[in-house]
Amino acid sequence: MTYQVLARKWRPQVFAAVVGQDPVTRTLQNALASGRVAHAYLFTGPRGVGKTTTARLLAKALSCTKRSGPEACGACPSCEDFVSGAPMDVMEIDAASNTGVDDIRTLRENVKYAPARGRFKIYIVDEVHMLSGPAFNAFLKTLEEPPAHVVFVLATTDPRKIPATVLSRCQRFDFRPIPPEQLTVTLTEILTKEAVRFEPGALPLLVRAAEGSLRDALSLLDTAIAYGGGALDESSVARLLGSSAPVHVRGFLAALLARDGARALEAIDRAARDGEDLAWLCREVVEAARRALVIKVSPAAPFPDLTAAERAALAATAEPVSADELIYLLRAFMEADAEMRRSPHPRVELEIAAVRAARRPQPQAIEALIAKVDEAVSRLRGMPAARPVAAQPSLLDAPAQRAAVPPPLAGASARVSAERATVERTAGPQPEAPAEPVANLPAADLGDGWARAVEEILKKKALLGSVVQHGVPLKLEGSVLTIGLVASPFHREMLNDRANREIITHAVQQHIPGARRVEIAAAAAAAGGAINHPAVQAAVAMFQGEVVAVRPRAPEEKETA
Repeated sequence: MTYQVLARKWRPQVFAAVVGQDPVTRTLQNALASGRVAHAYLFTGPRGVGKTTTARLLAKALSCTKRSGPEACGACPSCEDFVSGAPMDVMEIDAASNTGVDDIRTLRENVKYAPARGRFKIYIVDEVHMLSGPAFNAFLKTLEEPPAHVVFVLATTDPRKIPATVLSRCQRFDFRPIPPEQLTVTLTEILTKEAVRFEPGALPLLVRAAEGSLRDALSLLDTAIAYGGGALDESSVARLLGSSAPVHVRGFLAALLARDGARALEAIDRAARDGEDLAWLCREVVEAARRALVIKVSPAAPFPDLTAAERAALAATAEPVSADELIYLLRAFMEADAEMRRSPHPRVELEIAAVRAARRPQPQAIEALIAKVDEAVSRLRGMPAARPVAAQPSLLDAPAQRAAVPPPLAGASARVSAERATVERTAGPQPEAPAEPVANLPAADLGDGWARAVEEILKKKALLGSVVQHGVPLKLEGSVLTIGLVASPFHREMLNDRANREIITHAVQQHIPGARRVEIAAAAAAAGGAINHPAVQAAVAMFQGEVVAVRPRAPEEKETA
């Protein structure tokens, strides 16, 4: 006898045998039992999930002349035609090869004739979305008002391509991908009935490769049995699919969780040398890490495809790490999976993800950070009060002295000895003003002019103005104005730009009499007291930060009263 593939041999013969589509089959059974049968149905869903099978079961039940419930009797002439594979009153049409309007016109002519044996004529139109636009238009009237003895069952994998006018004329049923647990149970039952020896660890590989399709799972199962010489074992299935065996995936995951980057990279190299699909390896790691996370957070979560030993091994692997670390690893490999699909170097993307996961940061709870801040605050409270000292009168000055200086400059205007970073002259030689003696001016007499210069810079270039407004005029000596400014590397680069220097120099020349050049004092000298303050140093050390600017201290209420 000719061998019959498993997908055909185990095709469901009753509604109860359809796997994973209970909402659909229950609705159809109730409709058949109550006689509330529609004239047109639309079955949608991915490949291999039971659309055509369910359509044939519906057709068989409708054609049965002795049916008393939802299921066909299986004994009448009409049911016997289904057993022989040639039902007279059921027409299956492949819309992919009958796409034209002429094909639909032929169908419209044929629907007029009464059924030969059964109670109904059933038209099953597969991949109906492949019909052309004119064909859909020609089909509309017949689909909406067919003869009483005709039922249409349309099946498609892409309902978005079906016109809304067709969708509105049908009862729609959405077939879902079959859950992995149900696929595993179904494959186990079939293998048991077929008397095929198998290792339970081989089934998850087939199930994941099938991606929710029972037909694909059975086709792969047929191939795997032939490859294994009549048996099914984990390693042979992995080789057949070009994937890593579960034991290798668990070893790879263990290396990642143990922060062993070298062993993780060796696992990738082994998979590449063995010709395994690295994208599959990435997805297998994601699945293994997901299961480890679920087991860690919810130990009672069901995984029917895992043996007790496999579940215990996975739980032991995830025991030393936190759930946050597993989430970090999952994120890294999910991003790698997406990058590998479009990268010309998928192996590099996978190796980067492995190194990232192995070098993941140590998780720190927010409570630990708060405890560190509280500890720093406690140490500072035990220190003497940080009041102005003689070397830093510019940062914490007396109220009387601040009153003599404009408020925006009050916190940083005084005697500061600075290392100077000289700003280059503007383009070309500058014509010297008529020689006239210019007295050396202290910072207190420069505040108003510098404030006006900053306002002009802000109007011309707001970003540059936002940097120089934190500067403090230290002194005017000869024709050189010295500005104290704490600046980050990015800000220093901005200040050294030729065009920016021209804007600063022009504004200073306009508003500070006698000033022809501008020099910027180095950060440490301009605000060393503030930067070296214990509180600032503690914050920088704790959060690994960088001081990018020092702003004047706002007066407290009792100081302004």
